[in-house]
Amino acid sequence: MIEVMTVQAPLLLRSGGFALVAFVLVLWPISLRLRDASIVDIFWGPGCAAMAWIYYLSTPNPGPRAVICLILATAWGVRLGLYIGRRNHAGEDPRYAAIRAEVAARGGNFALYSLRVVFIYQGMAMLAVTLPALFAITGVAPGLGLFGWLGATMAGAGLVIETIADQQMSRFRATRSDRGEVMDRGLWRFSRHPNYFGEILVQWGLFLLALDTGLWALIAAIGPAILTYAIIGPMGAALLEKRLGSNPAYDAYVRRTSSIIPWPPRA
Repeated sequence: MIEVMTVQAPLLLRSGGFALVAFVLVLWPISLRLRDASIVDIFWGPGCAAMAWIYYLSTPNPGPRAVICLILATAWGVRLGLYIGRRNHAGEDPRYAAIRAEVAARGGNFALYSLRVVFIYQGMAMLAVTLPALFAITGVAPGLGLFGWLGATMAGAGLVIETIADQQMSRFRATRSDRGEVMDRGLWRFSRHPNYFGEILVQWGLFLLALDTGLWALIAAIGPAILTYAIIGPMGAALLEKRLGSNPAYDAYVRRTSSIIPWPPRA
């Protein structure tokens, strides 16, 4: 616990300052200018990767675990930012547009609402989600143990899975002839959300890298736990399926296909 106070606590303050500047002083004013709050999602991955670099550059003599964690966090963050940037280049994400319309219908101020609920919230969430990287990179435990190898393998596999899933979905959206058509090929044949499954593997893999430094790193589980809840629940799978639930073809897809964990489709 003394190490937490002398190493991790100052780094949390430093990275908290980075999140405050990035989300509140930079991204929020830009979103008001563009009338596009979804730019926050484009920054999310690269922002988390930047946090990992802050931890790495602040660590004297980083070991193999720190290097592996930095590579994984950077690859994950850059890939996610590029993917969402390409997906959202045409304008504000429909989810944020719907929230904007709802706030306006209530007579609220969306600028202040987005500052509080979108940008400050995501800045705070970034601190929590990058806790595994903080512990994995700054931990003083020598070498790479069982949890470290398992975590690196899990995170690497998750990165490959979500990359392939996103590429398959992008190709499907670009070539489909009917808006009601359902993507049920490739990885999407075995899971309705294989990209989310890959994301969960990445986050819990990074947590295992953190746990490799000692059981006191269990506190870092709050990061992947929050992200897993968001992915499966209100901002992820549940929201998406609520929007698609009126499609008979998707209803049939739901009945035969596993939600998150890939599994052979039911008859």
